[in-house]
Amino acid sequence: MIRKLQYTAWLLTISVMLSSCAALGVPTATTFNERLAVGYGTVTQVRQSATTLLNAKKLTAEDGTNVLSATDSARAGLDVARTLSKTDMGAADSKLTAVRTVLTALQAYLVSREGAK
Repeated sequence: MIRKLQYTAWLLTISVMLSSCAALGVPTATTFNERLAVGYGTVTQVRQSATTLLNAKKLTAEDGTNVLSATDSARAGLDVARTLSKTDMGAADSKLTAVRTVLTALQAYLVSREGAK
């Protein structure tokens, strides 16, 4: 119960911070390097969220392993995008967009598990 409250408080805090940043006009990531940095940060956030849900028994061990594997692949994809950016920015942007799509799907899945019993 305490972990659920901590997790809920954490999500609420992050949500408020993000909406506050947008309301205050804090710029969003627009350059390739900024978007890449957000991608790496998202990998960390997804892994932390999965750990919290696993500890709260809202995520099975198998699902936790799958999320871990997916974040490992996402991190590798971000590394590829970073390497590509030195020679082919179009391909780097495409790779970054694909990885961010996967990370967004992982985030949505974890949010759906938050409400699970």
